[in-house]
Amino acid sequence: MKFTKIAVTFFISMLIFCGCSKKSDVVLKINDTQITKAEFDSDYNKIKNAQLKFVPKQYQNDKSYVALSIKDKFTNDLIVRELLKQEFDRRKIEASQDEINAKKDAIIKQVGSVEKFNNLLKENDISEQKLNSDLAQDVRMEKLLEMLDYKKISDKDVENYYKQNKNQFVMPERVRVSHILVDTNYETIKRKITDDDKEAKLSTEEIDKMAKEQVKKNEDLIKSLKEQADKNPSKFASLAKENSIDTASAQNGGDLGYVAKSDVVKEFGDMAFSMKVGTISPIVKTQYGSHIIYLKDKSKGGVQTLAEIKPELKLYLEKKSKLDALQKLIEGLKENATIVYVDENLSPENIKKQIEQALPKQKENEQTQGAPKSKLKAIEKANQEK
Repeated sequence: MKFTKIAVTFFISMLIFCGCSKKSDVVLKINDTQITKAEFDSDYNKIKNAQLKFVPKQYQNDKSYVALSIKDKFTNDLIVRELLKQEFDRRKIEASQDEINAKKDAIIKQVGSVEKFNNLLKENDISEQKLNSDLAQDVRMEKLLEMLDYKKISDKDVENYYKQNKNQFVMPERVRVSHILVDTNYETIKRKITDDDKEAKLSTEEIDKMAKEQVKKNEDLIKSLKEQADKNPSKFASLAKENSIDTASAQNGGDLGYVAKSDVVKEFGDMAFSMKVGTISPIVKTQYGSHIIYLKDKSKGGVQTLAEIKPELKLYLEKKSKLDALQKLIEGLKENATIVYVDENLSPENIKKQIEQALPKQKENEQTQGAPKSKLKAIEKANQEK
């Protein structure tokens, strides 16, 4: 089992755009807090649009099964966020400016630079004031978690969990790889040009021509990077930092860490697992663009020992214990709250009915148009996890 850190403020980061004030045209009441239609629509549309851009066009409308599922989860998360905010106030949990700044510095370090951090805020339309508000909520959440009555995890708890779940610690064969990714996908390049043309000044022919020219330019770039990497492999990390569009790995010189074959797309995995350590691959094309892969190490599969995973496993169990206590608190807050769906279309019962009505149409579209289901299922799964 490959453990990852559990984000204790997962729902806050998912709702980073959400902010609620008291105005007219109320659609939802959560105890004494009122949410207006303008506020709801603005925040919901940002999240909806961010998710729907990854699904086929026939699902990119407000009455689709996918959009309704997103709305259902968004409404629930908004209520949870507001109830927790009220709980912070009730417990007098505050966040100091120093604590907020520490959070901000940690994000800047993770992103790689202040410039990249500011660009990220700009791309997501997040103001400095909104950022500080959300970081304050993060701090308050962490303090609330420490106040909850959660089970403390002992070394014996870790050992027992390991013994009872050994099958979860079977690791497949893995490879450690770095890569450089350049976008040579005509469709994604064309979409970006279209999105940037906000005033629609470009004709279809002009957009097509610009996209083809950019594809050619990017193909020449990946070929040049391949030649440079072959000539001097020690420069691979710097080439990745300067050129890879996979920004998350680029800041680490393209390093993806250890990955199993099932963690990556087929073309990438087939190439990476056929290479010898210390070699650089030919150009590999996937749905994301063109890659150059540098194989750094191979690791045989097998059962991880308790000693190998104990620190990470203990951290996982501690955070799980806190989140279980948090979920119990949230259920209690919702049970005792006065929640009024002024707009009845937002009630869970009505959204469920709309989803049931939209589902047959979605299935029909998938059968007649051969729509890819993987991303739809991923969004559906995320929206069902509340």
